[in-house]
Amino acid sequence: MGKKKFTTTLDSDMIKQLKIIAVEQDTSVASLLEKLVQSYLLTKTL
Repeated sequence: MGKKKFTTTLDSDMIKQLKIIAVEQDTSVASLLEKLVQSYLLTKTL
């Protein structure tokens, strides 16, 4: 499965928190969000 660009709008404080967490985990915000969405989808499809 390929990747496709997805654009959305989030609260600016939330974006700042996500960036900080991504730096702390040595990853990107996109990777962090992808993992969070995957986790959410797994709980909703069971």
